[in-house]
Amino acid sequence: MNGCNAQSALFAITPTVADVAAGGALPLTTVARRITPRIQLGSDSANVSVPGYYEVTATVTFTAAAAGDVTIAAFQNGEAIPGIVATETVTTPETEVHTVTLHGIVRVRCQEPVSISLVNTGEIAITTTNVALSVIRID
Repeated sequence: MNGCNAQSALFAITPTVADVAAGGALPLTTVARRITPRIQLGSDSANVSVPGYYEVTATVTFTAAAAGDVTIAAFQNGEAIPGIVATETVTTPETEVHTVTLHGIVRVRCQEPVSISLVNTGEIAITTTNVALSVIRID
């Protein structure tokens, strides 16, 4: 495929253990799959440069350092994306393994490339055992 309407996709992962502070960005370290170079893995983010609508799906598996609510949110250029957020309540710190999934659609406008990242927006530090982010151009 070629041209502006060609399919673009990135599946980025961190399949290893990583500590993430409250307010910290979740790591994305490895490109597992990619269709065309229009979506690149940046520093803990997916960088999209071609205008269009993109489906964003993330799955995060973690344990927490304390009891309470852990909230993971998707961010676009440093701002939380409304509706692409998930919260999980931890009752037994350090031993409970939780998995959250986030899903939504973002728009990339002409001449406005975006960086999509995942952030631990809660007040509890977490340890991730798997982070996966999929960004797929749908239009």
